[in-house]
Amino acid sequence: MKYRFSIKQKQWMITIHVLSVVCWLGGAICMFVLGSYMLMSGNGEQLYYTLDNMHLIDVVLIRYTALVALVSGIALSIWTQWGLFKHYWIVIKLILTVFLILFGIKFMGNWLSTLIQGADQMRIVALTDAGFLTTSYSLLGGAIANIAALVFMTAISYLKPFGKIKKRGERNEKQ
Repeated sequence: MKYRFSIKQKQWMITIHVLSVVCWLGGAICMFVLGSYMLMSGNGEQLYYTLDNMHLIDVVLIRYTALVALVSGIALSIWTQWGLFKHYWIVIKLILTVFLILFGIKFMGNWLSTLIQGADQMRIVALTDAGFLTTSYSLLGGAIANIAALVFMTAISYLKPFGKIKKRGERNEKQ
């Protein structure tokens, strides 16, 4: 017999999953708000410390909560009736979650590090540097993409659209 969560285990895992997604979404919103604020900095110290706070939010509210969301989502899929590859909405959430985490590791973390380094070296003059501004806008776009994807994933978690994934035998029988 396949292992399944008990009702209490499932409730706790859903709680962990929802809280991790809320933290991740809150962190992404904070990154967008602080990123917008950073572009209006009045002096070099404000610019640097805003970026430094964005780094703190990235580490505390985004990185680890995204991983908790991924692991708890996989656990909920595997050890409940939903299954990891039975429904399109679960597969879409899995793909988007992995994509957002990899995008964050590959691009957003590097962009933020580049901006912090630029602000530390150039201070307020950084806001006149084309490369600094381009990277800033890329980071803001990444925050918007995270927000949009997380809202979309939340919506499909409740709406459960697209139906079940049909097995090969089921598809061939209907043809």
